[in-house]
Amino acid sequence: MTVNTTFLPKTNGLVFGDRLVARSDKGRVFLMAATPAADPLAVADGQGANWVGSNVYEIGQTVEARTAAFTGGVEPVTYRYRFQTRAVGSDSWVNGSWITTTNAKNSVFFNITAPGQVKFQSQARDASDPTAQLNSVTGIKTVAQTTIGAVTVNPDQAALAVMGSQTFTAVVTGGDATDLTYKWTVRSGNAQLDTADNQSTATYTFIGAGTTQIQCAVSSANSDNSPQSNLAIVLVS
Repeated sequence: MTVNTTFLPKTNGLVFGDRLVARSDKGRVFLMAATPAADPLAVADGQGANWVGSNVYEIGQTVEARTAAFTGGVEPVTYRYRFQTRAVGSDSWVNGSWITTTNAKNSVFFNITAPGQVKFQSQARDASDPTAQLNSVTGIKTVAQTTIGAVTVNPDQAALAVMGSQTFTAVVTGGDATDLTYKWTVRSGNAQLDTADNQSTATYTFIGAGTTQIQCAVSSANSDNSPQSNLAIVLVS
């Protein structure tokens, strides 16, 4: 049987792509529908990043957040999260490291170690060119500074002979600071510290007659009234 091909364009000298175009112009190329475009990235309905309602935003607490769930994007899509913190009195946020996760409402945790503010960021990044990305960010939570309570030194008075020794204890009453450090000093007079510093107790040997003042300063890196101090007066004869 003889086939009439006079209706086809002359495509012998064309590259493959040009042949398709020429033949489609004659209505002889079928099934060339374009691949549907991917839906844009979006946060799934009601699935944004969030804090857990039972969290306590205080120093020493571990708080829980939940990652966002997303829809759309050009595959493969990468899902990740990080925490962001801002120190008291600072305008700049400090970004934590990104951690890869899955596209679900996953529980993640953060240990609060300092006052300031904290927020949580969940992100999806797709494989389009240029890359499309979408963030879901929680509200900002404030972590209050702690306070140091009243400091007393016990005993606050003593009478000793020269080369006598006495142990003192710094007592902190009230306040909520837990990161306390102690610094013992001789404010006046002549005495020698016989024990390690940065303890709540200290033992001194008094090596000169007269009035000697022993002071303890209590500090906290996370408190707004640091340091607090008090002293003991020792009469040495």
